[in-house]
Parts: sequence; structure tokens; C-alpha cells
Amino acid sequence: MAPEEGLTAWRVYLYAVSFIALIVAILGAVSLIAIGIEVFVYPAPQPYPVPQYHPELPGSVAQVVVGLVVWGYHWILLRKEH
Repeated sequence: MAPEEGLTAWRVYLYAVSFIALIVAILGAVSLIAIGIEVFVYPAPQPYPVPQYHPELPGSVAQVVVGLVVWGYHWILLRKEH
């Protein structure tokens, strides 16, 4: 059976999920960069050493990891179709 030409519902799904997952990974990476700038470039002045806690850090790391895994999986499926 020859592969179908054109845009099928399956391909639309794969492209849409790949695009959304890539956007999620990019937003997570932007958040990680912002945290890095906050920590290393513009640290808050402290009168005494206080451990820094960034509540958005775990969510940003999760966004990058999950976004890249989902994007990679769907992108591989797209490449196999061609």
C-alpha cells in the first residue's frame, strides 16, 4: 500500500502536537533563562546568606523535559511517514 499524499488528519494531529510541545519547551526554556539571570546576573542583596528557593524552577524544568520528549516522539513519527 502506497503512502497517502497530502495532508491527512493523522499528519495534522502530528504537526499540531509537535508544534504545541515545542512551544511548551520553549516557554520552559525562557523561564529557566529568566531564573538563571535572576540568580547569577542580578542576585538580590542579602544581609546574610539565605538559601534561595525558586518555586518556578521545577515547573520550568518539567516543561522543557516533557515538551522535548513529546515533540521528539511525534517528530520521529512524522519523519517515518515520509
